[in-house]
Amino acid sequence: MFRRNNLLVRRAVKKMNKSILVGIDGSEYSLHALQEVISLAKKLDAVLTLVNVQPSFNTIHTRLFFSHETIKDYQHQLSQEALNPAVELLQEEEMEYETVVRIGEPKHEICELADKMKADYIVLGSRGMGPVKGQILGSVSYGVLHDSISPVIIVPLNNKNNQTNKTIKRFSEYV
Repeated sequence: MFRRNNLLVRRAVKKMNKSILVGIDGSEYSLHALQEVISLAKKLDAVLTLVNVQPSFNTIHTRLFFSHETIKDYQHQLSQEALNPAVELLQEEEMEYETVVRIGEPKHEICELADKMKADYIVLGSRGMGPVKGQILGSVSYGVLHDSISPVIIVPLNNKNNQTNKTIKRFSEYV
């Protein structure tokens, strides 16, 4: 706001779309998380970014047997297989989305992408391993939750009385 000839003039600020980064690995856990967050995304008029992270396979052993191009093609095939069901779901819902494929360690790549795109939220599915088992086994959701500067929503698959949906609905009331 600024003053002009004793009049208070407010500048119109265009509402910026929110961005939600959704980790998709092709599992039922990640697809369930995507299904649960669609209503929140619609309410926020958010753009969804689906990210799939493939392992690098860049080891001396794989390079002995496979060309760089073969490995790259294989990673692309795996990422498309993981992303296709999610893309189909978003097309049915007529949602705005984009897809990103990254190569590397999932926890690191998801946090780096969220930081780069200034994601308002990160949404991940959870296998429900719990904090101790998840930390020991290297859970992606556990790692992202502790390393990300963006708020992280972790959606479990098994929930009693549809608790996940209730939690996201309650969360969407506050945003």
